[in-house]
Amino acid sequence: MNRRFILVPLLFLTLTGCVKQDILEKTAISFVGAFDEAPDDQFELTLAPPQFHAGNSDSVSNLVLSGFGHTSKNIVERLDMQLNRPIKTGKISVLLFEKSLAASGLADELDVLLRDALASRKMYLAVVDGKGKKLLQADFSSNVEKGMYLYDLLNSNVRTGFVPRQNLNDFEYAYTGKGMDPFLPLLALRNDRVVITGLALFKDDRYVTSLDEKQMRVIKLLRENTKYGVLEAPLGNGTYASVKNVGSRVKYRVAHGRVRPEVTIALRMKAEIVDTRGLRLTGDVQQRIKNGLERELTATGSALIRRFQQEGIDPLGLGDIVRSQTRNWDEAAWKQAYPASKVMLKVRVNVIETGIRK
Repeated sequence: MNRRFILVPLLFLTLTGCVKQDILEKTAISFVGAFDEAPDDQFELTLAPPQFHAGNSDSVSNLVLSGFGHTSKNIVERLDMQLNRPIKTGKISVLLFEKSLAASGLADELDVLLRDALASRKMYLAVVDGKGKKLLQADFSSNVEKGMYLYDLLNSNVRTGFVPRQNLNDFEYAYTGKGMDPFLPLLALRNDRVVITGLALFKDDRYVTSLDEKQMRVIKLLRENTKYGVLEAPLGNGTYASVKNVGSRVKYRVAHGRVRPEVTIALRMKAEIVDTRGLRLTGDVQQRIKNGLERELTATGSALIRRFQQEGIDPLGLGDIVRSQTRNWDEAAWKQAYPASKVMLKVRVNVIETGIRK
């Protein structure tokens, strides 16, 4: 036999022996964690590793373990003493932060995550209106592992709903980048159910304010092209119609004025009318729906932009857009110009379908 054919498999065996391996069955897969405020400049870290029951692969429950300390690594090491399998941070897919803790700044917690080569950059982060530990103690996921339930809740609403994407990679980009500020989904526990209630907005690493669910929908449309979600169009006299977004595109144009840049945001949406609450869908009604939705999106979006300018936060990343279209862009000069910069929002809705019933 040719020597080369003998040496190749031996080489593979030698190489695999040099890699440190973690056997799945010997690792506690901790899918979700939460940071809460604690006295004496400490914080409380809560982890909810899944427990799969022998003989029943469909049955799963969660341990809820928590500890206090000044560093997360120290807390995790002490929590390991309560488990027969080690906790691996690379398996955490959702990490929650108490709102009051986020208001004090997340720089230290983020530094640990961003330095950890095992931490998944696709991990979802979220702010909790209340204690993260209390949320993880609630029975909201039936037989589904809590971390996977929360991940699916966030992921499905990002992919096919009105939650703007903001995983660890996105948050790091907005946090460390210039001309933009990060944001995170805002969660709340209501009647033992976890609900996405809006967006938590940050100035650098500090939570400063929040948007409700309606405002969050508009931010999604202003940040990215999308083709999902349902909006309500006001028709006057307290009546509304539901409109499904079947394709929206947003473009930013920067004009360089003599004093400061001017930004025009053009939002174009193709929409399908899905509910008129019994109104006959005449041409006049369709036009009212189109006009009502255009006015609603323009008014809400323009009010949000003015609010962001007044509060000195930039979740839309207008500064980054201006930087990409400006030679010798200066961050300090932009921060001074931003509050008074002219930002115009132009919305156009095209009703292309009305369903099978006319």
